[in-house]
Amino acid sequence: MSTAPKLHPVDDLPSASVRIADFVVGADPGDAVRALALDGVLDTLAVTLAGGVETGVQRLAGSMDPDTKGIPSFWRPVAYRPDDAALLFGMASHMLDYDDVSMACICHPTAPVLSACLALPGRDRLSGRALLDAVAIGTEVMIRLGEVMGFRHYDLGFHATATLGPFGAVAACSRLMGLDHHQTAQALSIAASLSSGLRKNFGSMVKSLHAGIAAQNGLKATRLAAAGIVSAGEAIDGDGFLRAFSGATVDRWPADHHLGRPYILESPGFERKRYPCCYMMHKIIEGTLFLVRQEKVGLADVARVRIDMVQGATKPLIHPHPKTGLNALFSGPYAALASLADGKIDFASFTDAAVARPEIQSRLKDVRIVEGNVPPANGELGNAPVTVTLELKNGAVLTRTVLDPPGSLKDPIMPEQLAHKWLDCLQRGAPHVDADQARRLFDQGTALDTMPQIGPWLAELCPKEKP
Repeated sequence: MSTAPKLHPVDDLPSASVRIADFVVGADPGDAVRALALDGVLDTLAVTLAGGVETGVQRLAGSMDPDTKGIPSFWRPVAYRPDDAALLFGMASHMLDYDDVSMACICHPTAPVLSACLALPGRDRLSGRALLDAVAIGTEVMIRLGEVMGFRHYDLGFHATATLGPFGAVAACSRLMGLDHHQTAQALSIAASLSSGLRKNFGSMVKSLHAGIAAQNGLKATRLAAAGIVSAGEAIDGDGFLRAFSGATVDRWPADHHLGRPYILESPGFERKRYPCCYMMHKIIEGTLFLVRQEKVGLADVARVRIDMVQGATKPLIHPHPKTGLNALFSGPYAALASLADGKIDFASFTDAAVARPEIQSRLKDVRIVEGNVPPANGELGNAPVTVTLELKNGAVLTRTVLDPPGSLKDPIMPEQLAHKWLDCLQRGAPHVDADQARRLFDQGTALDTMPQIGPWLAELCPKEKP
């Protein structure tokens, strides 16, 4: 008769896995952190519902086999295997590029973490507090690991949401599944071999798929560890994940780099998006819209546009001449021109038809983005200035510099703005939920911390089988 393999004691593991596992098992985020995690859950769930009706997500769903005992879909009265559900939810969460972002390591933290949690078997029996704790813990692990690795990782061409996401998902799912220190460390090491994703795929469906792959692989790694699959023990320190994914610039978790002291949610916090596009375009949009509203100007008044950004800030903006809505999500020139033409940026800004407008395409050559030679202080792109300069046809020059990261704790999305975003997203992605029900579900969601089981609340967001 075969017996389960003997796992290495967690005390034999080098510091990274030990410290992360200790944190995951023992952390108590507290009420203040839970409140911040709540905003992330509501925000990300809303954009997930909206993203699920996009072509890419629907094609992904069409490739999957339903499982009557699986995790219910938010868009059709079907259910899927947990791994497939995590992939589907994750892609949907990032499909519109409307989910939150952390400039501490240039990643989208809540999307892969929450998606994995929502695909966990038995999720309906989870309490709201347990979910909030898991999201707070998962995003903390994900971003702190990214901080250790540094921005060299991004410079090498990796998409940090994709590569760090499995670790955040492991931390959240391990917490919800009640894994011990030993199993959690094993799950982290398994996740290290499931980490992947390249920036080269920005502006395509695969960029959004990255968040799904991260959620799927994090959930998978946790379930494999719970089943007794044994890893090498430590795959983060030494010749592991850190060294391989930082271009050999980092190989150890520093002794003074602490988890949860404070939580990244508390300081500096996440940036919650006002606009459904790459976050590096948000200051461009804010600056341009300020001039549009303050100076009463539009595209017809402008001869040329100059956008000044710090060194490295233009890396995600890989489509200076966008042809599709997906391209435009990563186009600085389009962000400025659409702001000037429409006086706003919303879902409609990123349709193929909006991007193809002759008055936009013919003006792309008139926008110049200048990347400076000086890197941002401490490598923090989120706090770096962006200056928009409009040269008007009458010879006047208008300038606006944006410093505070839009949607950050310095310039936050207010509660009613979050509610509006929720309603807007549900109108787009959950037409089976009427406006009154959508508002009621949002109000109920604001009390998620007191919800004994999240199942009934989530069930109202899912379509029912037609009689």
